[in-house]
Amino acid sequence: MTKPKLTRPLVWVGGFVLAALTMCAFGLRLWAALAILSAAATVLIIFVRKSAIPVVLALILASLAAVRFVHTGRQAQALWEKYDSVEATVSGEVYEPPSYNGYTGVYVLKTRLGLVELVCYRENIVECEVGDRLTVNARLSAPEPIANDYGFDSRKYALSRGILLNAEGGGQPKVTKGRGGLRRLAAKVRDQALSTGEKRLFGAARELYPAIVLGDRSQLSASLKKDLSSAGLSHIAAVSGLHLSVLSVILMFLLTIPFGRRRFARLLIIPPLIFFAFVTGCQPSVVRACIMCVIFQLSMVLYRESDGLSSLAAAFTAMTLWSPMLIYSTGFQLSVASTLGILLFCRPLMKPATRLLSAELFDQGRISRFVAKILRGAAAITSVSLSAQIASFPISAGTFNYIPVYALPANLLTIPLMTPVMAVGLALAVFGRIPFLGGVIARAAELLMEYIALVVRSFAALPHATIPVMEIPFLLVAAYYALLLSLFALYSKKKLLSAALGLVFAVTSITGFLGVSAKNGVRELCFLNVGRGDCALFRAEGTSVLIDGGRGGSAVSDYLDARGLFKLDCAVLTSTSMDHIYGLIDLVDGGYVERLYVPSGLEQSDRLETLLLSAEAAKVPVQEYVKGGSVYVGGLTLRAIDSDSDSVQLMAEYDGRKILFCGGSVMDWEDCDIVKLPGHGSGSYNYYPELHRHTPEYAVMTASGSAAAARSKMFPVLDELDIPLYVPADDGTVTFTLDGELEVRTTHENTTLSQK
Repeated sequence: MTKPKLTRPLVWVGGFVLAALTMCAFGLRLWAALAILSAAATVLIIFVRKSAIPVVLALILASLAAVRFVHTGRQAQALWEKYDSVEATVSGEVYEPPSYNGYTGVYVLKTRLGLVELVCYRENIVECEVGDRLTVNARLSAPEPIANDYGFDSRKYALSRGILLNAEGGGQPKVTKGRGGLRRLAAKVRDQALSTGEKRLFGAARELYPAIVLGDRSQLSASLKKDLSSAGLSHIAAVSGLHLSVLSVILMFLLTIPFGRRRFARLLIIPPLIFFAFVTGCQPSVVRACIMCVIFQLSMVLYRESDGLSSLAAAFTAMTLWSPMLIYSTGFQLSVASTLGILLFCRPLMKPATRLLSAELFDQGRISRFVAKILRGAAAITSVSLSAQIASFPISAGTFNYIPVYALPANLLTIPLMTPVMAVGLALAVFGRIPFLGGVIARAAELLMEYIALVVRSFAALPHATIPVMEIPFLLVAAYYALLLSLFALYSKKKLLSAALGLVFAVTSITGFLGVSAKNGVRELCFLNVGRGDCALFRAEGTSVLIDGGRGGSAVSDYLDARGLFKLDCAVLTSTSMDHIYGLIDLVDGGYVERLYVPSGLEQSDRLETLLLSAEAAKVPVQEYVKGGSVYVGGLTLRAIDSDSDSVQLMAEYDGRKILFCGGSVMDWEDCDIVKLPGHGSGSYNYYPELHRHTPEYAVMTASGSAAAARSKMFPVLDELDIPLYVPADDGTVTFTLDGELEVRTTHENTTLSQK
């Protein structure tokens, strides 16, 4: 393989396509993105003084990718507006292998509207295969948007898979058997391999086998998934370039023996590689690796050399032109970034070790040469692992909000075994049903995979196995990659390109750090989406206070992790109801809370006792506050203005702003800027006189449902008084900026309304 060059034509094409899709994904208008690309192309043609043909080709393909991205987004939006909450007959061909558990069956159908994900429950679940046609009456809906800022965006995830609509079956689907095809054959091979592994393997090997060999992570337990992430070994349980490379080596070895000629063997391994991509479900990382492997093999046949960067750029361009929404896929992003890192930095990182091991010291005899060979292998694995981690760091850290500390030694102990693991795993899939031979292969697979599980669990159990990381702004991510490319250009003696990328690094890093500083200085109150439950986060001048915690689960902790809030100055309880207190129990157990405030006089309950016992076990100080009393944290004052047996009416005051947190009933009101309505907006409470008398500027209702429906049915008085209503369960995170003018923004609408 030739030395990678940033100036090859296909690399320019890939870079332009990446820039176009990135700008569109972050909300830049199409005309603005095309104008920026055109300006960049003009600058390159004038100053780089190379042939204009590659740059013009790059501009054309990048423009096409941007247009397709915008068109796909508009098409999806039109479908959501037309079919959201619509009852209809859904009919389509099963596109992916269905997934089942005890309660649901999930089917991806190829319909006239595009891909639709159908969910059927209990007695309505039907057994079917890829290629069969299902027809069912169902309720269509748009994929769920992101629940809270910085959370998992299931809508973008669905778009990255090509799924435009969800459907919930209202009856048992009618199944019409299909004629089959390549996808169906691949699905049958996959099911047979999974069945063989389930019958032959036990313990951790049964969980790891589907993930390592076929990319099916559904069998992994929650604890093993967490340990893989903590050890920095998640990539071995997701089929990617590593697996395709190992498969290529195995196939090349097997085919070279009978045919002899390597060029002919290279052509013969292409169909099995493509079929293996279908067997693994055509996951983006597998398709990317498959395209690169095919290009590599063809290049070696035709030219006897291959350029990795050009292959990567060609694979990236082909996949994103076919499905531009892949840019949202975290797996695809990590796959491309890791491969890019290996191509750019593996050789420079390996060079010092190569020079050292080529010295005369390691050429004095068989033993020294054997030691040198082992050390070269270790250095190669270290270089590959380190270069992949360097390139994928911002994506993995920004997505998962932590850094695995021991990833390098863990990879050093596992990667050398991936070739025998894949070889044994594939042999088990092919020969596993043969009585004696299948048993022997299964025992070998168990031995290897139990070793991998031991390494994973050992490193995950070490102290400080992960370092928490807060949300990384996009500009800082762009600055990081500009710096990496600038260093590689400098290493390749492309001084002008290195200087240009260095300038990009300087501008984006300064702008990004200024944005972080400004963001950290913002004073705000955020009502989080915890469904039918209460949870509000106050942040200002280094102070963080959580008021209630919702029903529990990871919604609140995920939001805190993404913002780098691994410790809260305090948490305040206003009610013993389950939708206020259970989330606080989880946060106290998780070590987030440094001090807990509980209102005095609350009726004792098992829930309250559990919270207090959790605080005692976590050594969290607990203080009571009484009716008429106040809690002072930083510049925030929390005053209990009224209470009953199970809740308290709390007034939060900061810098002249007043936010009223109503308890379970109306109680006593005071003038305020923002009111959190009582009882989740239940119409049984007569709080209309209070709204007339005090007229807050904004109202928040912490209940599920539609904000529009709430206005029209439950709160006509809000419209009469022109009080905007926000529902976190409908709007996502509702954030009020308390610095200067009172402003509000929501996750879903992404709008800012200034105070009148």
